[in-house]
Amino acid sequence: MPPAPHVSKFGGTSVATPDRVRRVVELVAATPAEGRKVVVVSALGGTTDDLLAALDAALARAGHADAVAAIRQRHHAAADALARADDRDSLQSTLDARLGELTELLDGVSLLREATDRTRDAVLATGERLSAPIVAAAFRAAGHLAAALDAADLIRTDGQFGNATVDLDTTRRLTRAAVDALDPGAVAVVTGFIGSTAAGVTTTLGRSGSDYTATILAGALDAAACVIWTDVAGVYTADPRLVPEAVPLARLSYREAAELAYFGAQVLHPRTMLPAERAGIPIQIKSTLDPDEPGTLISNETDALDLRVKALSAVRDQAVVTVEGGGIQSVVGVSARLFEALSAAGVNVRMISQASSEQSVCVVVDGLDAEASVEALRQAFSSEIARGDVRSVEAIPGCAVVSAVGEGMRHQPGLAGRLFATLGRAGVNVLAIAQGAAETNISTVVRQADVRAALGALHEAFPLRRARVHVVVIGTGTVGKTLVDFLAEHAPVLMERDRIHLRLVGLANSRRMAWDPGGLPLADGVAVLDDATAEVADLDALDERLLAGGLERRIVVDATASEAVARRYVRWLEAGVGVVTPNKKANTLDLAYYRALREAAGRREVSYHYETTVMAGLPVVFTIRDLLRSGDRIDSVEGVFSGTLAFLFNRLAEGAAFSDAVREAKAKGLTEPDPRDDLTGEDVARKLLILARESGREVERADLQVESLVPAGLAEVSVGAFMDGLDALDAAWAERVAAAEAEGKRLAYVGQITDEGLSVGVRAVDRASPFGGSRGTDNVILIQSARYHETPLVVQGPGAGPEVTAAGLLADLVKAAELMP
Repeated sequence: MPPAPHVSKFGGTSVATPDRVRRVVELVAATPAEGRKVVVVSALGGTTDDLLAALDAALARAGHADAVAAIRQRHHAAADALARADDRDSLQSTLDARLGELTELLDGVSLLREATDRTRDAVLATGERLSAPIVAAAFRAAGHLAAALDAADLIRTDGQFGNATVDLDTTRRLTRAAVDALDPGAVAVVTGFIGSTAAGVTTTLGRSGSDYTATILAGALDAAACVIWTDVAGVYTADPRLVPEAVPLARLSYREAAELAYFGAQVLHPRTMLPAERAGIPIQIKSTLDPDEPGTLISNETDALDLRVKALSAVRDQAVVTVEGGGIQSVVGVSARLFEALSAAGVNVRMISQASSEQSVCVVVDGLDAEASVEALRQAFSSEIARGDVRSVEAIPGCAVVSAVGEGMRHQPGLAGRLFATLGRAGVNVLAIAQGAAETNISTVVRQADVRAALGALHEAFPLRRARVHVVVIGTGTVGKTLVDFLAEHAPVLMERDRIHLRLVGLANSRRMAWDPGGLPLADGVAVLDDATAEVADLDALDERLLAGGLERRIVVDATASEAVARRYVRWLEAGVGVVTPNKKANTLDLAYYRALREAAGRREVSYHYETTVMAGLPVVFTIRDLLRSGDRIDSVEGVFSGTLAFLFNRLAEGAAFSDAVREAKAKGLTEPDPRDDLTGEDVARKLLILARESGREVERADLQVESLVPAGLAEVSVGAFMDGLDALDAAWAERVAAAEAEGKRLAYVGQITDEGLSVGVRAVDRASPFGGSRGTDNVILIQSARYHETPLVVQGPGAGPEVTAAGLLADLVKAAELMP
């Protein structure tokens, strides 16, 4: 047997200009194929529209001759540019003959002021009948044997003009005979879109007609493959115009492709695939603009391990028509009568959904058919309406059908639940649902205004299998700025490695704020607040946008020290917004507010993480929490909780004067702008209060004994005056240091939690102890529990610095994102 042929199809954009036609020749020549090459071509791009315009002009008697002249000029120019000199006369004669037939048809239309479907098909077929000889001439000019074939001589159809049905058996015989009659090795260039009746009357094949021609010929010739060349890189996971992150799919089954096509995706028409599917011939979708890309392969083969939604599609401009009433269950054959009524009205039903209680049934129809559908159904159920069995027949306009498609979906329990949960998190309300018995499609009806949000959320969760989290950062000081910089650096890694998409949608400080649900540019960092699009800061306005809906998985990172921001946490948590923060204020307000925070987070099952409130990036809060969850009991916690004060007392132990140590810490950026915020011990007190509450102790700030390092005389003066007054404190501190050293000890600022109470202050500690051996800004915490009694659990490491804190914040943010439902 001779090698199997190879079929390629090129659409109008691929043959729109002479340069593109030459590209077609190059692509076909470069295609590895042992058998004959068959090339199906559409009309030159725009020609079909020109023919329709000429037909309209003929009907209106408005100068169709000018329209034909323009078509003639364009095709003659293409022929001159593409054909060899010795081939041009013959080609021009062929084109003139076709154009003469077109002129006669249009003259007749103009005379009768009538265009039947038969005439319309004959007029539209002219485009392909002009392009195929030109493309064949281009092949010959490039040194290849080639002949143009009219598909009307190959494809036998019935007389349903505009959407003819193909007689595949007769077509197989005619096609094989015509192709076999060509010279061996000659490229067969075939007109797309066209067929003919047994009487030789021209017909057209309807939507995607040229694609259909290609698969018909592939099936008739038992081709090895059928390649559909387009201007896109294949079948995408979603419409890239609505979902910019959509990517081409490597492989689809015929069933998946048909489901996607039915529900609006830019794929081959379901009927188009049937000839290839029946013959088991793979169809490949490839781009003429990027031919080296693999494109999408559509075949009978499926990946049994691919348990996912492969792609999403949407059909817009739909309407939901509902028939509702308490007596519907007593009405026999409701669905049958509904379909009969709509069919009689010429309405196509895209989807149907019925409540198990039989109280209502709804169908989805094209929006333009909504009124006709309601009227038809009111007439069909007029008797039931009159006696009250049917309460209402109404239409909900402005809807869309969003569908998730994948062969492996049937093997994935809980997928439908995840799908609806994803839509719910995105604030998208589902009006109706339907799932096919084959379980390769789940369709939902949503408001048309929600299509973009629905597709975006579902695409991230299923085809990309990523958890998209919308992040708002409040506070752009040193820590906040560093966090945003870290996000810019690590977000791509998290997306690729951990499938977590952290999208920064909001950024604010005390002066300016920026908001973009599509994502602020991370590369710009906090500089986006300097952009002209940034607004004056308004926390209430930010709240309104954050809580308005339309964004799933929302997390606020509060990088401020503001009590006003902290008091918004409960509201955010109650609205399902996670919170990540180093701000100690929320957890150290009154105990009632602390309980409200925990209860809101638990009730709404959202993340509330504050590890960095205690020891920057060191795992203390989670350690205590995990000990308690495992059944342990926290007996005591003591430690050096401040990196700033750790540095200060380490410098004192090294012989530095107190004043010098404070100035050095301030110069290194280890203190707050006013060092007294650190030296009062309030920061340590808040950390101790957080850990005490975390360990199960119900305590208030008033229960803590705190030793301040700021004398009363320097407490109320300016920062400058305070810094100048530090020298007067050196002598007293030198005495305390010397007294400790006399006992073989050193000083440390220690916080302690015991059953007797909570205290914060200066202690003399053994140099051999964990506190005595700390260096630099290291924090050291000792946790004694029922299990860790003889040897305490020690957590030690740097406890100060914006990078350490920002890194801890990012770790908390990732944990929160992973736990978001």
